[in-house]
Amino acid sequence: HDKVQLRNYIHQALAKWKKEHQNDKIVTLASLVHDELLRDEPSKLNTTWYAFMKTVNNLRVYDPRSPEFPRLLNHLQNAEIIEASEMSQGTQIKVIFDLPDGFEALFKPYRVPRNYQTLPDHFYFSDIERHHAEIAAFHLDKILGFYRVPPLIGRLVHITRDIHERATEDLAKTFFVSPANNTCFRGHCSYYCDTSHAVCGKPGDRLEGSVQILLPRPPEVEWHKITHPYRRSYSAIRKAKWENNENYCYDHVFLDDDYHNRLLLDMMDLSAFDFLIGNLDRHHMMRIGSFGANTALVHLDNGRSFGRYDHDDLTILTPIRQCCLFRYSTFARLYRVYRQGLSTLLSRSLENSEQLKKILVDEHLRAVDRRLEILFEHLETCIKTYTVKGVMIDDGID
Repeated sequence: HDKVQLRNYIHQALAKWKKEHQNDKIVTLASLVHDELLRDEPSKLNTTWYAFMKTVNNLRVYDPRSPEFPRLLNHLQNAEIIEASEMSQGTQIKVIFDLPDGFEALFKPYRVPRNYQTLPDHFYFSDIERHHAEIAAFHLDKILGFYRVPPLIGRLVHITRDIHERATEDLAKTFFVSPANNTCFRGHCSYYCDTSHAVCGKPGDRLEGSVQILLPRPPEVEWHKITHPYRRSYSAIRKAKWENNENYCYDHVFLDDDYHNRLLLDMMDLSAFDFLIGNLDRHHMMRIGSFGANTALVHLDNGRSFGRYDHDDLTILTPIRQCCLFRYSTFARLYRVYRQGLSTLLSRSLENSEQLKKILVDEHLRAVDRRLEILFEHLETCIKTYTVKGVMIDDGID
């Protein structure tokens, strides 16, 4: 009886939130940074970067239909690299590229081949990040119509000319030539930053990776970092609370005022997305706080996805299974791509847009189709328990 009352309360809270925010104005990143640029860097208002910032708003981080979108991808793929520096945070090596016209981009280098599978005995927190997983996740985000993964592209770089010769002093000190006569660097990080796990050109100076636009960061723009309520324990011996409590959603999430708004359904979207890509490493959720209350999550850091194609980790769907609430517009999009063939759409998108080839092996493509069917089965179970009206929520988000 208490569960019924609590679900009714959540429904009422979401309906109230929809009514309060259904007429909200769209806010762009360009409008947030305009006054500061006008004061400090007025020339930047006439750049390709600023034109793209006009397409980034509180509901999405790119518009695939805008003329700025293909221009951005071309810029990320072909623009000269002015400077290369290490990203300070993170467990694995990442390089920031300064590009012309005011752009910054995040480079994740090739680490393992496309058919590599995470070893069964390895924990998610020690898994290696894969540039091709970042690429595939972005294309899937675009196909699903979320538009919440910042745009990125696969790119081939010359490790000496594009990185070593452009590197900051700290990064440059980590370069060396391997016994196979390949140029390598190890960087500074807590995982895989030693000579035995170095990033090397293969062969010689040839290196591929993903290049993703970096959106404005503090102090220019405020970000909210939200601890995921279904965060894993990141311990080899300890489980998280939600793993031992089937009523965790009712006991914690539904009672938390922070989730009596779009964040609850955004988290369900993220759970569905993470399950399709096989991502267990979602410890935090990120959104641009400067946009205000009606702000979508930004789906960052997908490099540990597509680790295994022979296993579907159902624990990723725990938020959906326990809470049994789902955004109707997301379900409609998922059903549409299901009828069209999700793996076919994904394969076609990767083939038509990438400088790098065969981003996903066929086994991963088949796994995406299989996981979509499993997701529908979970939603069907929820509907049998709570009815369609009790599960599917129209919160006004397309």
